[in-house]
Amino acid sequence: MSSTQGNENGFNPNMKDSFSILYILAKGHAFCFLPFFRRNFGSEALGWSGLTAFILMLVVGSFAQIPEMMGFICLWMVVMLGQRASTMRAMRRGVVRHSRYEGDVDTKLCKDRSKVKFVIEPLVCALAGVCIELSGISHGLAVFVGMGIVSLSVVASIDRQLVHKRLQAMRDAAIEQSNLAAMFRGEIEEP
Repeated sequence: MSSTQGNENGFNPNMKDSFSILYILAKGHAFCFLPFFRRNFGSEALGWSGLTAFILMLVVGSFAQIPEMMGFICLWMVVMLGQRASTMRAMRRGVVRHSRYEGDVDTKLCKDRSKVKFVIEPLVCALAGVCIELSGISHGLAVFVGMGIVSLSVVASIDRQLVHKRLQAMRDAAIEQSNLAAMFRGEIEEP
């Protein structure tokens, strides 16, 4: 059997697939912490990312043999239930949010939302990881929580680029529509 035949039958990810998998894992890891930091989530914001976070915590806790991860998972689930209850109360009051809105950042320490996402939230994870390590609770849990500095930063950066790309596409579409309308009015010549 040649190596090309093995790849035809199996999963052979390209760069886009690899990046998507990396993003899903980073977002899942980030959602292990975002419910602690943010409030006012959209109705579906905690859905798939929350499920990914839950599975990731179970897998890491099991394979890395971190029994303290179960306590973290229980605490996380209580916070998630509180966030879901808050979202449901807001919906009953008539508050309208995008269904995948990833919550309001806490701007008490810093008024700039992007600094909170890029600096404060990741640093709080790193600090929490150091505190867990110094307290002697669990080295594995400390590393898991401390790595939030990476996942939160990566997800914030990718999300910012996605928003920039969407905004650029909207601007390009507006320019195209304006030019097309001008062409039909006879103000400019057809290409």
